[in-house]
Amino acid sequence: MGKIKIESATAAKIYINENDRGTIKKGEQEYEVENGPCEIYAKAGWCTSQKRTVNLSDAQTVTFTLNTFEYEGVAKALFMFLALLLVLTKIMILGVIAGIVFLYPLYYLTIGKDKYFELVEKETSDMENEQSI
Repeated sequence: MGKIKIESATAAKIYINENDRGTIKKGEQEYEVENGPCEIYAKAGWCTSQKRTVNLSDAQTVTFTLNTFEYEGVAKALFMFLALLLVLTKIMILGVIAGIVFLYPLYYLTIGKDKYFELVEKETSDMENEQSI
């Protein structure tokens, strides 16, 4: 049996071959799977990652990293900063800019819901593969 290891920066449900394998929180989690091709993706609510396919062999471990969409933290911080400035200064252009910044994460919650999570296979060196065998 092969293993799939996920290093996560966010909480989500993990699906392997369309089977719910439980919830992962921040940190690492390993899942044992049958040899051969398997499909993996993450899901929270109605937002998902793109499906990834990996072909596992005996004693092989494939590592994935799981994150939310790119620049999520920056977008949230910028939105909060602009909203605070709007409240303090009453300059309406800051409200318009804050509204535009708000559209970025809104895209991932609506039209881009299948890209909300980034599930990326981590490159493993030959040295790590030899140690796992």
